Amino acid sequence: MYSVSEITKKIGVARSTLLYYERINLVSPERDPENGYRVYSQEDLNRLVLLKQLQKAGLTLSECRRFLEGDPDMELVEERLTNLEQDLVEMKMARDLLRSIYQRFTGKKPPDEEVPDLRKWHADFEKRAADAHYNWLQQMGFSAKEALYIRWVSRDMTNNKDYMRYFFEVFENMKRQGPGSKESTFKAFNCIPDKTIVRNTLEIGCGTGITSLNLAEESDSIITAIDNHQPFLDRLKKDITKRGLKKRIIPVNMDMHDLDFPDNSFDLLWAEGSAYFVGIENALKQWKRLIRDNGYLFISDAVWLTDKPSKACKEYWEIEYPQISRLGVKEKQAEKHGYEVITSFNLPRKDWQRFYADMEVNLNIAIEKHGMNKTFVDMKNEIRVDKEFGNEYGYVCLLLRKK
Repeated sequence: MYSVSEITKKIGVARSTLLYYERINLVSPERDPENGYRVYSQEDLNRLVLLKQLQKAGLTLSECRRFLEGDPDMELVEERLTNLEQDLVEMKMARDLLRSIYQRFTGKKPPDEEVPDLRKWHADFEKRAADAHYNWLQQMGFSAKEALYIRWVSRDMTNNKDYMRYFFEVFENMKRQGPGSKESTFKAFNCIPDKTIVRNTLEIGCGTGITSLNLAEESDSIITAIDNHQPFLDRLKKDITKRGLKKRIIPVNMDMHDLDFPDNSFDLLWAEGSAYFVGIENALKQWKRLIRDNGYLFISDAVWLTDKPSKACKEYWEIEYPQISRLGVKEKQAEKHGYEVITSFNLPRKDWQRFYADMEVNLNIAIEKHGMNKTFVDMKNEIRVDKEFGNEYGYVCLLLRKK
């Protein structure tokens, strides 16, 4: 038998709470015949322990009563189970976030020695509030460039610099920094009704500049090519010199979040696979001011090519690019922001295959040099996903005219 004080200690509730349970008949202790004090049986204790667990599961006291009386609501059980599973996922992510913050600001591993993996946490934050995610990372002391890479590449606040160092070692040696081809670039450019009006072009996220070099073959336009990674631009400068294009292509180190050009500066904006860094909606809205009236924007972005993507493929893209959408969505987004769709086509599968074949070659060279690490594991997984599920997703290529 147990006294009031013993019960409160065992189940961790206040005396007033215990007495309230008695008033509403959730528990009915006996009275000691000698002194009149409440006495709780083992059955009372078991009932109170179960009551506390049911409350932790999110049940109200009235809902708990039904369970204690042997009349549980199975629909309610199913609902609470779903909610608890989601709560557990979010609590784990919150714990891992605190671990990562602890390690960033102390330089030490968290007390439990476990290394956090926050890829899903960053992806969810990005999907819910991209601008807030970006601002928060900067509040954590990261530069705008570092915040960009954490959001879209490493998703690692602790080892971002090491991750990106290995990432760029592979990408700096690749022919292209994203899926595409000269043929696809020309296909889009040649859909411009009057190409002779294109005198000033801005390529956003140019990488090593292969697209700028291709566009220079098709037009007489002056091309400003921007990227925020100087080694990419240094390689482009060498190619410009070799081809005698110093007066035609101007490499500029600039953040695509903050394009420092006057309004109506360009006849054509070109963004092959780079708009996702700022989000397709933001790109359509924010870049529009740079295009003169009736000027053009070419943009490509990831879309599903099937209504029922494989579970593993869907889970991969939910982290890598939460803003991936179905076919037709990008066109509607463009029209909503005041663009006319001139043409729309899917990037050929062979463009993706060539891109990943090139990545695999350079990745294997880097692995042989450095051994395996997290960056290379992620790259291998990306290549594997494309080989297994590459027919389920792709890039939609849009040539748009500013109204």
